[in-house]
Amino acid sequence: MSDELDPHAQLMLRFKDGDEASFIELVNMYKQRVFAFAFRFLGNAEDAEDAAQEVFIKVYNAKDKYAPKAKFSTWLFTIARNTCLNLLEKRGRKGLFVSLEEKTGPDEDAPALQIADTRDLPPTELLINAELAAAVKAALDSLPENQKTAVLLCRYDDLSYEAIAEVMNCSVMAVKSLLNRAKAGLKQKLSGLLK
Repeated sequence: MSDELDPHAQLMLRFKDGDEASFIELVNMYKQRVFAFAFRFLGNAEDAEDAAQEVFIKVYNAKDKYAPKAKFSTWLFTIARNTCLNLLEKRGRKGLFVSLEEKTGPDEDAPALQIADTRDLPPTELLINAELAAAVKAALDSLPENQKTAVLLCRYDDLSYEAIAEVMNCSVMAVKSLLNRAKAGLKQKLSGLLK
C-alpha cells in the first residue's frame, strides 16, 4: 500500500516515524498554499499568517494519529478550512473585505493582492480593474461560508471535486451543487459589472 501513497503522505509517515526533516520539507512545500488559502478565506495577512502557523502546529501534533486515508493535501486543507472557520467564529467576523493594497505575504516585500503589471494601462483602465477586483472580492465574501470554501478550493487551490468533497465532508454532488449555487450567486451580484 505504501507504493500507492502520494509522496507527501509518505513524507508525513516518515515524520510520524521520527524524521523531523520530513515535516520541515512538508512545511516548505505547503506553507505558501496554506497561507494563500487562509488569506483568501480570512481577508488579511496577519490573520492568514496566524492560521497557517496554527495549521502546521496541528499537523505536527497530529503526527501520531495520522493515517493516510486520502491525499495528504486533502487532509491538510481540511485542517486549514477548519482552522479558518474556527478563527472566524472566535473573532466573530463574517464577510471580510480585503484592501487591494493588502500584501499577500507577511514580508514587507510581498506583492500586493493580485495586482497585474499595469505599466502600459491608462489610468481609467487601472481604476476599472481595481473596482472590478474589489467587487469580485466583495461578492465572494458575501457567499455563504460553504459556497465560498468550495470556490476557493476549486478555483484558487485547484482541488478536484472529490478532494473538495473530502475537505468539506460532503458528497461530490453536494460540491457540484455548492459550486453551481455560488456561480449563480456571483453572477447575480456581479451582473451590473458584466453588462
